[in-house]
Amino acid sequence: MKTRSVLLLALLAVQPVWAAAGQGGTEASVPRISLADFKKGLASGEVIAIDVRDAESFAAGHIPGSILVPLADIEKKAAGFKGSKKILVAYCA
Repeated sequence: MKTRSVLLLALLAVQPVWAAAGQGGTEASVPRISLADFKKGLASGEVIAIDVRDAESFAAGHIPGSILVPLADIEKKAAGFKGSKKILVAYCA
């Protein structure tokens, strides 16, 4: 997958993500990250890329090192990220 084709949906320091989602947060209230900072964070391990597409799309191509958490499962998986010091970036392409 070409990095330039990736649409970064959100930069989320874990707790604010689900707190905002659960409290009626809006897209405008979610912090953003630049592509350069995303690449640097991914390389250093500070960023976890979460692919929110389905398994078939993930298998066809994804950002190396990203993890698959389909959008339909994001609420169920949120507890696993709670308390993490890593920055989560959700994406689809």
